Formats: sequence, C-alpha cells, structure tokens
Amino acid sequence: MNLSHNTLVSGESGGAVRNTIKALCLAILAVGLDASISAQSLLYQENFNTEGEGTRYTVEGRGFVPKNGQVTPVPAGSSYWSRNVDVTANGEAVGVPFPAPARRAVISFNHRLDPTFLTADGKKLLTGVINWLTDGKKNMVIMFSNPRGVGELDLGDSYLADTLTAASHTVIDDDAAEPLAARVTAQKVDLIINSSTGGDPIRLANTTVPMLSFAHDITGDLLLSTRGLIDINLDPGEIKVEAISHPSVAGLPANFKFVSDAQPFDAPGLGLPPGSLVVASYQYTDPETGVASTRPFVVVTDKGVQLLGGLISGMEGTGFWAGADLNEANISGGTFNTITEPRSLTLKEVDVAGKPKLKLTLALAATEVDFDAGADDFFSIKIDPDGAGPSEFIELARYGSPTGSEKFYIEMLKGGVETKDYSKKVGIVAKDITYDIPSDATKLVVRFESNSTFWNEIVAFDNIRITSGDIVAKPPTIAFAKTGDDLTLTWEGSTYNLETTGTLPSGWTVIPNAASGHKAKANSGSAYFRLKSK
Repeated sequence: MNLSHNTLVSGESGGAVRNTIKALCLAILAVGLDASISAQSLLYQENFNTEGEGTRYTVEGRGFVPKNGQVTPVPAGSSYWSRNVDVTANGEAVGVPFPAPARRAVISFNHRLDPTFLTADGKKLLTGVINWLTDGKKNMVIMFSNPRGVGELDLGDSYLADTLTAASHTVIDDDAAEPLAARVTAQKVDLIINSSTGGDPIRLANTTVPMLSFAHDITGDLLLSTRGLIDINLDPGEIKVEAISHPSVAGLPANFKFVSDAQPFDAPGLGLPPGSLVVASYQYTDPETGVASTRPFVVVTDKGVQLLGGLISGMEGTGFWAGADLNEANISGGTFNTITEPRSLTLKEVDVAGKPKLKLTLALAATEVDFDAGADDFFSIKIDPDGAGPSEFIELARYGSPTGSEKFYIEMLKGGVETKDYSKKVGIVAKDITYDIPSDATKLVVRFESNSTFWNEIVAFDNIRITSGDIVAKPPTIAFAKTGDDLTLTWEGSTYNLETTGTLPSGWTVIPNAASGHKAKANSGSAYFRLKSK
C-alpha cells in the first residue's frame, strides 16, 4: 500500500502544536491505492499557459464580448470562448464574483397562496423576514418587481400588499419601461418584492435595495438559490427554526406550522450561496420517489456575502480555457451560437500508434448556478482515433445538468450511453477526469465542444494529458483546520472511508457517512484518523 503520514502531537510535549490543538493527539494517515504495475508515460500535454491557436490547437467561435456589448446586455457578466488571460485582460473574471449588493431573502410562498390558511406564526415569519431585510424601517415604499397579482387568483400577493399598507407602508409596482435604478431613486424604494408572478432577474440582480424573492424559477438568475419547487400544491408540515438567534424568527417557537393545509408554493432550491443562512427548513417528500429530505424554507443573505457562483480555481498554471454565455451571437461571426454548431477547441494530432493503455486526462471546472437540463447546456469530449477527419469524431463523454433543479454538471453520457454519474460532479474547483482511449488508436485528435446560454453558465478546462500505461495514483492526504475546539478534516475524492481509533496500531472503525469537512473535537482526548479506499 502507498502510505502518507502526517502526524500532529500534543499533550505533555509539542510546544506550539500543543497550544494549537490542546489535548488532542491526532494522527492523520492516508491509505492509498495499490501501487501501479507499470510506470506511466506522458505522450502529450496542453496547459494553455501560452497562446497556441494555429500551432497547438484550432478554435471555432473564439472571442470575448463585454457585458455591455452583448445582444441582450446583462448587469454582471461577459461572454467568451477563450483563454482566461483574455478575459482578465478585459477587466473581467472567470467565474461569478458577485457579492450581494444589499440584504436578500428567499422564502417559500406563492402569489396564489390563500392567506386564510396562514397561521399566526406563518404571518409572524413573513413580517420578521421583511423587518430583518429593512432593519424595521417605518413608512417604507415597497415595490413589487412585477406588477403584483390582483384578484381571486392572486390572494398571496394581495395579502402582502394589504398587510404592508395597513402597517403604513406605500406599495407600488415596477414599471419595466423605466430603468430600475432611476425608478428606485425617483420613488425612494426601500424594499423590492420579487413575486412568483414573475419579474426580470437581469433587471433586479444589481439593485442595491433589499429584496425578498419567492419567484423560484428565476432565483438562480438572481444568484440567491438554484431553481426550486415551482407552483406546486404543498403542505410543508412543521417548519423547523434552524437559526434560533436570527432576528427574522424572533418570538417564533422552534417548530411551527406555516399553513394549516396544502397551498400553492414556490420554494427555494437546494443550491445556496455558501455564506447564506438557512433560517428555517421543512421536510419534503418527493411524490415520484417517496424519498424525504430536508429543504430550505427561508434563506437570508447579508450584504457583501458572495452569492451563488464564485471564481474558477484549481487549474494547473497561469492559463486555462473557458467559456461563458456561448450562445451570445456577438462573440464571433458564424453560427456558433447554435446547438448544431457549438463552439469548439481541437488539439493537434498525436501519434499514439502501438502505445498500451492509452488515457485522456484533463482538469474540468464549471459553475453550479444556472445550467439547464437538456441540449442547450453541455460540455463534450470527443476523439478522432485515426485522424480520419471531422466526420469521424466519436464522443467519449458529455457533461450536463441532470435535472431542472440541479444546476451543476455531471457526466451524463459515456460512449453514447446515459450514465448520470454523480461521482463525476463538477464544481468551481477544477478536478481531474480520465477516460480510456481505444487501444487501436493511431493518429489521435482530441476535440472539446460546449454551449451555454447565460453569463453565469461557465465551463473551464486545462492540463490536457494523453498518457500510456497505468496511472500512478497519489495516496490521499488529509488537511486540517482548527476553529475554536473544532478540528475540520478535509480531503479530495469520495472513494475513501474515514476511519478512527483510540489506540494504534489496531481498532480502526469506519465513521459512517463521513465526508470531506468532517469535524472532530480538539479537546476530547486522543484520536487517530486515516483514509482507506472503499
């Protein structure tokens, strides 16, 4: 076995280490994979650290368009299919660096919800969230981002408007014909309510006014949560307060009913900004699978907190290839904004004839914000094994979004067969993926194709390697960080069990369901941890 030891000792000796982790004697072992049978040889590598178009690779549909140069300008992102350095040279970043311009909250509600079914605690929660967003300001101007629903079919919106009016606030509707900033300034708007009646996320994303949203078909575009449950009939049952000290739930019991019976709801998705706070949750049972899960009911995000997205990271060097909003017509000429002709990058031909155990490895990253399931958003890895020409490309794998509410990329197809492999989930931190190359390949050409339809739908790849022989697996290592009395253990990969023992060398037991980010107490005596292949 490959072993990697990283031992931390404290107790009666250890000096600074003792001061760091107190009374915990922690041995972190990483038990890796079996040693490789034969060495691996590198036949080809492309790392994009220098420009290579026309010499090392060819590109179709390359270009960069700033946000104000797009056919439909957006407030926060550019469109591109290019090296990352071309993006940063234009003052932009590869990723979604978008801090909340003001306080934000998403809540489970619907414009058609009948207020006669709202409980007293449900009404108190609505008031509490609005008070938190606005610091309890009096005599506010509150604007519905889409004209609020009125009449018998829009009782939820009418309840909010009537309740706010009764509290001496002024309620108005947005006017899409007027620029939002100008309207907010002219009307002295203090709060925006983005109702499930609709609204324009491009219009709203940058507003510096606090916002409450329950339009959960577009909260992903607002970077507040991924797409959730839309216009469903739901009894969420008991609502559990998750953040008892948050002002929005002051005076509420730990568990309460929001409605007395099933009602129309829009509810947040499971993907949330890392810095957001789930104030309240509920249990949801999927009607198709019968699987129960905990879902967010109210989520709050303070001003300045990074919203969904973040910067692409974890690449090999200074350069990598990236694409965003790839159906933007102004990136370049041609018809590369169509599904039948996606943007592409094709590497030069590599002689692999007679080489054993051929593999293609690359680092892949993507945002986890807004990709749609279906043909519009994808990343495809193709090869021409014998250099026969474009018509001979075969698809090794295709990445895409698995469902309408899961906005991240996973491996969806492998060799033309559906896989939906969640173990190959892609995030903003790049990770290596590897695919076998047919053993009879001779003049290998590798091609990447991609499409996406919005500025926050970003894919990036780097460090492309064609190798022969067995991959030499590095043994896993455990990193640690201490906060207070908590010691957090992190590692890469999901193919390991975390085991612990109180005494060496035996007595190892698996910690059930432990994943990277596992917490141990730094003042609970001696403990030893190791990773072992499942």
